[in-house]
Amino acid sequence: MAQVLIRNVDEDTVESYRQKAKIKGISLEQELRNLLEAHKPFTPDERLAVSRAIRAKQKGVAPSLTLDEIREGLM
Repeated sequence: MAQVLIRNVDEDTVESYRQKAKIKGISLEQELRNLLEAHKPFTPDERLAVSRAIRAKQKGVAPSLTLDEIREGLM
């Protein structure tokens, strides 16, 4: 497992996460681990799945105008 040291974090921010951890009955360290895990970047496969889901919702949407169609509309 990797280790991360983050310097110069605002004390109010740390205290906020410390309180959240206390309410959940876990350590500050575990609260921050959970936060990092929940917000990690998408994998390439996950990005592809999200892209496909968005495109699937867009069916029936009219395609963009061509440059010629735009020019014709301006005349």
